[in-house]
Amino acid sequence: MCSQISLPVRSPQKVSASLWLRLIVGLVSVSLLAVVAASGALYVRFKAKNMEFREQTLDNQAGLIADYVKKAPKGPLELPAYITEEFKANNGRYAVVGRDGTLLAASPGITAPITAVNISEGKGSFVLQQDEDQPPYYGLSVRTHHGDEPVWVQVAFHTGNIVYDSVLEEFVQDIAWIWIPFVVVLLAVNLLVARIGLAPLRIAAKQAAAIGPAAVSTRLSESGLPGDVHALVSAVNRGLDRLETAFDAQRRFIADAAHELRTPVAVLKTHLGILSKFDGHAELVEEISSLERLVNQLLDMARLEVLQLESDDVADLTHVATEVASLLGPTAINAHRSIEVLAPVGPVRIRGARDYLFRALRNLVENALRHTKEWTTVSIVVGTNPPSIKVIDHGPGVRQDRRQAIFRRFWQGARDQKGGAGLGLDIAARTVIAHGGIISVDEAPGGGAVFTMQFDALSAQDAAVIFPLREASSGARSHLRL
Repeated sequence: MCSQISLPVRSPQKVSASLWLRLIVGLVSVSLLAVVAASGALYVRFKAKNMEFREQTLDNQAGLIADYVKKAPKGPLELPAYITEEFKANNGRYAVVGRDGTLLAASPGITAPITAVNISEGKGSFVLQQDEDQPPYYGLSVRTHHGDEPVWVQVAFHTGNIVYDSVLEEFVQDIAWIWIPFVVVLLAVNLLVARIGLAPLRIAAKQAAAIGPAAVSTRLSESGLPGDVHALVSAVNRGLDRLETAFDAQRRFIADAAHELRTPVAVLKTHLGILSKFDGHAELVEEISSLERLVNQLLDMARLEVLQLESDDVADLTHVATEVASLLGPTAINAHRSIEVLAPVGPVRIRGARDYLFRALRNLVENALRHTKEWTTVSIVVGTNPPSIKVIDHGPGVRQDRRQAIFRRFWQGARDQKGGAGLGLDIAARTVIAHGGIISVDEAPGGGAVFTMQFDALSAQDAAVIFPLREASSGARSHLRL
């Protein structure tokens, strides 16, 4: 199995619900509470009004009969047709009862008082439930006079026969049908307004995700933000300003220190070259070469921090591999090793900076030359689908548990105990990542290590814009051996 390295990712943290979700929950909860509260208030109001109107209706009907009875002459009572017909039409009941409980007048079918007469009470309500399957009768008993004798007028109606009940019930049903879609539309509008209001936050989040070592000057947009959110974004931008200042100071320090060290190291190396041989001369030369390599790698790190790929930055992996092999060929020969390049005949182009890719590949090949056995070959293999460069050596290989750690800066393992500072593989890994690629290490067939730098292919549209159309190359491969 191979081990790949990419941009470091923070371990996931437990986060609370998003602001959008909180708004949804809040708006839905408030709307539901409002619906419940309004429905409850409407129900209570309905019941109160229903009872008030029922009593008023019964009182009006009883008063109508009582007025007629008071004016009627003594003797048998016979109510006029307009009264009896109204009760008949509304399925109501009426009775005029004397002091001794005798019926003076009654609606058809009534042979006894509708309810017992309470001679001490001038007016009283009652409920009459004759059949459990039928709604109850709501009634009213009112005392009046027929001549000189007190009589009681009793009227009763079903709930549904009271006009106000039916009107109010229809009103409630109509309101219910309107209320539900109204609440739904209100919620939808509120959520839409909230989403539009949060749009600047989503834009700021995308901008924050794009901030990295190669884009430290990027700031979050402060336009269109609400006042309270603007304060937060503004504070974040001021923090980014301070981080950029510290980052630039550190980067300049590394670059300045490396530049200042190059001159004395070069002078020291030159003086050592003109001195006559002495005991430890070769070891000293090797140490100074290691120091020179470390200074150059520090410079490479400083350059890598400011890498910005332009739209027309295109590199040919075949050309880069050939250049590195040509540069390190003499070093390999002096160390009793050889380098070979296996690449397609045509160019293998990617979007990238040639100089940075050259230094990254040089670090991988130098690492391979230090660890491969004498009289063996370090192979540089250029692939096309996807574009990639593999560096294959015949050394001890890399243990499975070290294939992630080997790319860490200043990491010292079994393969790094031969004069390396632990920066070369880190620079190679960061260069590949800056180009949007992946670097990995695997075990080579027959022993050794295979380091692979894999990149995204250059799109046909970009290639057509940057380069003129050329004849497609054949599938043959070139072979350079040093």
